[in-house]
Amino acid sequence: MDINYRFNNNHKRETVLLMHGFISDMSSMDTVCKDLASDFNILQVDLPGFGSTRSTGIDYTMDELSAGLASLTESLGLEKVHVLGYSMGGRTAISFLINHPKKVLSAVLESTSPGIENMHERAVRYEIDQRRAAHITDDYETFIKEWGQMGLFDSQTQIDGNLLRKQKENRLSQDPLEVADSLIKYGTGVQRAYWQDLKHVDQRVLLLAGEKDDKFKEINKSMAQLLPYPQLKIVNGTGHNIHMEARKKFAIIVLGFLRGGCNNGKRMADTQRI
Repeated sequence: MDINYRFNNNHKRETVLLMHGFISDMSSMDTVCKDLASDFNILQVDLPGFGSTRSTGIDYTMDELSAGLASLTESLGLEKVHVLGYSMGGRTAISFLINHPKKVLSAVLESTSPGIENMHERAVRYEIDQRRAAHITDDYETFIKEWGQMGLFDSQTQIDGNLLRKQKENRLSQDPLEVADSLIKYGTGVQRAYWQDLKHVDQRVLLLAGEKDDKFKEINKSMAQLLPYPQLKIVNGTGHNIHMEARKKFAIIVLGFLRGGCNNGKRMADTQRI
């Protein structure tokens, strides 16, 4: 798999692999890249179907995508990386963590899920994703408008208009055929669920959910019960996209976690509101 990437070599000892959310590309994580650059090298990627990484014409699964990311880190001489993923990128980060644990120092998962464990519910979601894919290819601009009006993003009405404009421009810059193809190939309705795999994760994992994002708050609370070394933080005043809605707070939390080193053998399941 040919994955478009940007490696910001800041001559630091450790590297963070950043993975963006749905209907965006690596540039949507540029502020996170800047805020972590004081301490880490940053590897940014365009996930398949976004930016300059193709999805169409390639047969792959989520597990094969994580294998492609592992090959990329090897080609850059990176033995281990921290992984940080937002939403769809968080699902990809979980896949990388589960399938290639020896390549992961720690994981930061923002507003994400290990997938849908119930087979019937997953099949229902796949049907929804198929309809969404058809909508994307038929009328992309209308889909983008309706996507932005989902309850997940209600809290974004309070943030700076320039940020919303840049987000919309980034979404509209994506290729609808590629976006639709990605949804069918590694969307939540088709990827395998990693819930039970979480029990065997040896690395520290930071789970982040927005106070106003009720669905993902509950998902992350359940994840924290399975992970051996979790830290769960609920970020006050935010919804799904924490790094955009509360940039400074997000950076403080993430840098504090990443600087913490390896796990100390103690379970940290406490939920903190920040």
